Amino acid sequence: MEALERSAWLVQTKLHPPALRSDLILREHLLARLREGLRSHRLILLSAPAGYGKTTLLTNLVASFPDFPLAWLSLDEGENDPVLFLAYLIAALQRLDPHCGATVHALLRELPQLPHPGMPVQRVVGVLINEIAETMKEPFALVLDDLYRMTEPTVYVALDYLLQRMPPPMRLVIATRYDPPLSLARLRAQGEMLELRVPDLHFAPGESAAFLNGKLGLGLSPEELRLLQGRTEGWPAGLRLLADSLSRIPISTDRAAFITHFAHTDRYVFDFLADEVLAHQQAEVRTFLLETSVLEELTAPLCNAVTGRTDAQAILEELDRRSLFVVALDEAHTTFRYHTLFAQFLRQRLEREEPKRVVTLHRRAAQALEAQQPYRAIGHYLAAEMWEEAARLIEQVGEGLLWQGLLNTLAALIDALPTPVREAHPRLIHFRGICAWQLGDVGTAQSLLRQALRGVEAAGDRAGCGEVLGELAACALLDADLEEGDALIQQALAYPVSPPTRVQLLMERAYLRFLQGDQAQALADFDAAIALARSSDTPDSLRALIFYLTPFSTFPPGGPERVEAIYRYAMAHLGDRTGLLRALLEGLMAFACFWRGHLEQAIGLGEAALAKSEALGGHPFLETDVAALMAVVHNLRGEGDVADRYFERLFRYLEIVALDEAAIVGFLYLLGRTRWLQGRLEEARRVYDRMTTTTAARELPFAPVLRLMMRGLLEMAEGDYRAAEHTLRQAVRQGEGMPTLAFFGSPSLLLARLLLERGHPAAALERLIPLLAAGEEHGAPGLLLREGALVIPLLRLALEEGLHKSLVASLLDLLTAGESRPPFRPPVTDHPLTPREVEVLRLIATGASNRAIAEQLVISPETVKSHVSHILRKLDVDSRVQAAVRARELGILPPARS
Repeated sequence: MEALERSAWLVQTKLHPPALRSDLILREHLLARLREGLRSHRLILLSAPAGYGKTTLLTNLVASFPDFPLAWLSLDEGENDPVLFLAYLIAALQRLDPHCGATVHALLRELPQLPHPGMPVQRVVGVLINEIAETMKEPFALVLDDLYRMTEPTVYVALDYLLQRMPPPMRLVIATRYDPPLSLARLRAQGEMLELRVPDLHFAPGESAAFLNGKLGLGLSPEELRLLQGRTEGWPAGLRLLADSLSRIPISTDRAAFITHFAHTDRYVFDFLADEVLAHQQAEVRTFLLETSVLEELTAPLCNAVTGRTDAQAILEELDRRSLFVVALDEAHTTFRYHTLFAQFLRQRLEREEPKRVVTLHRRAAQALEAQQPYRAIGHYLAAEMWEEAARLIEQVGEGLLWQGLLNTLAALIDALPTPVREAHPRLIHFRGICAWQLGDVGTAQSLLRQALRGVEAAGDRAGCGEVLGELAACALLDADLEEGDALIQQALAYPVSPPTRVQLLMERAYLRFLQGDQAQALADFDAAIALARSSDTPDSLRALIFYLTPFSTFPPGGPERVEAIYRYAMAHLGDRTGLLRALLEGLMAFACFWRGHLEQAIGLGEAALAKSEALGGHPFLETDVAALMAVVHNLRGEGDVADRYFERLFRYLEIVALDEAAIVGFLYLLGRTRWLQGRLEEARRVYDRMTTTTAARELPFAPVLRLMMRGLLEMAEGDYRAAEHTLRQAVRQGEGMPTLAFFGSPSLLLARLLLERGHPAAALERLIPLLAAGEEHGAPGLLLREGALVIPLLRLALEEGLHKSLVASLLDLLTAGESRPPFRPPVTDHPLTPREVEVLRLIATGASNRAIAEQLVISPETVKSHVSHILRKLDVDSRVQAAVRARELGILPPARS
């Protein structure tokens, strides 16, 4: 797929200022203010109606301040697509430094291919800000001309985020007809904005005289200059047109009469003068002006094609020489545009005089532009109401627009067609459905895709049926409708879909089979997807494979080996162009290393992946699954503060990015279990409460079991062992045949720990042995590592019994490395201590007072007093000293140092 920066959708003439006019008035006082503004202000705002010379002034600034780098971007309505706007922004910046924005540009191409749509634009702009800071060390400015043409709110959200967080060397210069919805009041209050408005931009009497008499040599008297200044109020566009009219009138009573009439007419200045200018052109020039007004840009070949003439080059050169409201867009003066006001005037006149000819002119323009500038060609077909031609061309370019991320652009083009035309083109309905899905509107997407499916079925388009069914399946899975998603995948695979789509479908089916407990079929689909991605002649299949890998893909048996093989193959064949592919694979490799018990490697890979994620603006898999893994690993290493930071990052991301509630229960369980292991029971209870009140209409199969496991842990901590055993046995029964549950934890392992605490070691071993056997068989100690300190007493029991000695010893080494005290083992009595009571007991043993304990545990002294009373009663002692001694005898506390 062609890179966006080289595509026909980026018009290169937008990326540099127009050429300077020969009759330019140097407005040195304004240029001096602008130069000073670039040195001392973050934002320079030129806000005034059309015709006040904003673009001309900024063009002059670029030419007169060559030592200050300025990136230029001229905007029009076509850039209302946020992705296209950002692509243009990057292209402008890359004219100053070709490396700036490379990561963001790659990210924009990847976004529409991700299984989780909807990354906030601020995160993408944040990546761009980081890249600007890294690559642009010297002061520079970005000029945005005609910003008023932007109407998409997301564009302004992106721009305001950039404005608020620009690196210190950066300045933003905006030319607009009216103030944009940005944080202007704050910048004004902070003295960080220079504003030029109508009172600053209008021609003063001296400037008007210098232009009319000095530059153009019209020889006007002081009184005539006064009359014209008063009538135009120094409006540069009015003076420009006025000069053209006066240059054709001899210095006589005719000129005086014209000036008197102009000074007293009630007509709008521009309309009056434009009428005068147009009326006095030669017939062929007048016709040329009207006919070419339908064009956004004027080149000789295009003008010849539209008008049917052969002398467009000569006419354009004459218009340029006379400065007749054409603006040269390049130094060679081969590409022009009409001034916006004059273009609007000409189009209105053309519509009024020859409405039927407008269709012909747009048709010719579309045919001339179709090969090189399809977007503008489509616009001309739409303007001519040539609906079928427009639909045909949108069908041709639609897939490319999707792959380039131009979702809003494609959606707007399709929506511009009449409903009957859209309905007659199911491929367009298909594209529109994909846009809705990628933009996060799943309900609308499903409705459109079903409509498209009916259309392709009626047309006998088997390949189209498969592609649409594949998109419907993706929507169903995103909506957690697993049964519907499964059925749609099965249907789609029966059709001759493209290799990337087949890879996607196989990976989605593998995910479903994991959830359904059919691990053999899941691995078979996984292997089929890998084989197809390797044999495909396009890298898109390999990219689809990587994008649709999930943490379940790494699960033993076989998962770690497959992920390692994919990583090696992908790096050899795709390289590391963007960082995103490597980040995804590093995140998956972190899971593979964890299952194998290689904690240091898991941390290294996970942190590298998350660093790239941060640089890329945050990726759902990396910011959730990998962050959760890092939290679990750091906590089992005794680094609770680090674990807390990763959990904070995870749930902060979930607040920003709207992921389906169905996915959240798993993350909540990992958080709740961690809080339980840390002895933070009140927080663990709050997590459990949230697990029971999620609002998902549907949920993943393992969610009810995770709730039971969390409840069992809380009941165990509260000493209600009977209830805990009932709950955990229920979790074991419900979790049978659910291999994905083991990704989070094992209810059987929790039950084994409970049985051990209740004095039933044989029953505990009966539960533990199959888990040890699986860990040893698959080389996956991570299956037991997840549980952290909770599993240590079970491992010590297994070691005493001589079971799986090598595995158990390695697990104990990993779990007790750097341990300063043995983990909590509540005494096997009728009244076991809670984890909070053990925390209080440990502090009692150090000699801490009730007040000191309260301050350290952030609880009230009354609560401490209550805990102490319970401890003395449960340990059957009378004093705090006796409690410490008894605790050491029971193994609750480590032996006293001699």
